[in-house]
Amino acid sequence: MSAPRADIGALQAQIRAAGLDAVLTVSGANFTYVTDTLILSHEIIPERLCMVIVPAEGAPLPLVCLPEAKQVRQDSWISDLRTYVEFKEDPMVVLAQLLAELGLSNGRIGIESLFLAVTYERQLATALPGATITAADGVFDRARAVKTQTEIDILSAAARATEIAIYEAFSAARPGDTEKQLADDVTARLLKAGATSRWIVLAAGANSAINHPYPSAKQLTKGETLRVDVGGVFDGYQSDVARTAVVGQATDEQQSRYQRLREIERETIAAARPGVRACDLYAVCRKAYEKRGMELCGAVVGHSIGITLHEHPVLRAEDETELKPGMLFNVEPATIDSQGFLYHIEDLLLVTEGEPVIVTTNMDTERLFVI
Repeated sequence: MSAPRADIGALQAQIRAAGLDAVLTVSGANFTYVTDTLILSHEIIPERLCMVIVPAEGAPLPLVCLPEAKQVRQDSWISDLRTYVEFKEDPMVVLAQLLAELGLSNGRIGIESLFLAVTYERQLATALPGATITAADGVFDRARAVKTQTEIDILSAAARATEIAIYEAFSAARPGDTEKQLADDVTARLLKAGATSRWIVLAAGANSAINHPYPSAKQLTKGETLRVDVGGVFDGYQSDVARTAVVGQATDEQQSRYQRLREIERETIAAARPGVRACDLYAVCRKAYEKRGMELCGAVVGHSIGITLHEHPVLRAEDETELKPGMLFNVEPATIDSQGFLYHIEDLLLVTEGEPVIVTTNMDTERLFVI
């Protein structure tokens, strides 16, 4: 039996600290986190429930729809699992029976309240009237915040592959190409590098100021900037990298605004030390904007990343989570110039015992990339 990629012991410590006897995973992200298995039906057939009972002590026990059992047995480090037959057996009834088998009929059961539908929660409560069912989303958030070395390696490789795909596509692009053509090139390179799926924002000129536009037939026009924000899924873990370029020669304003933005990003990253809080990094970033005569418009300047794109903690004014070695963050400041063009840079950093490590360094970002 292989070892899990995640620290299941840390998850169980969080379960005990919350006064729970077990937690139940229902989301695709936490199923993957616990089992190391990425099931496509979690995305395309979410009503086909695949779950895991994670007790405070002992081995996790997956409960999956029968067609998914072969993949879980093949991919997971967990040898024991149970199944139910879709449309013939009620998965929540089978789940309640398993909880009873584990001696948890009267236990305190934590659920993912953001993902378990009210209908399912009511069914579980009816089937286990003696149990206390309570929200436990924070248990997963806290456990997943600090990555194992295996997770760090996967996420770092994914980020680097994504950055290289951007660089190579930017290098091949020419004025007159369309947003869609460039986005397709980035996508092809990302998939060739090993991503199983991808998402992409790529926009030029006025389109760049739209938050998450789909790449269009707009041509890359000299004098305009363009930005890409892209990520893929590698071994079940996400990547997320953003870069800004200019088509043709950059103006003094464009180069100045971009360089100040990069300075803001690097100043924020440099402050990412153990014991510093997420809200402290947000404050550092805000002050860095102010020092350079720029305005911070967003409520978030970065986020943790893992199996999902935005994980806990988030770099915002209200998040008082202390940084710890092994946490990974995407720092992503942005700004808009006088023409309404948006500039965006996003790098992955690793919190260590000492200085933070910037993972995405394959592309020279000191000056605007020229297409």
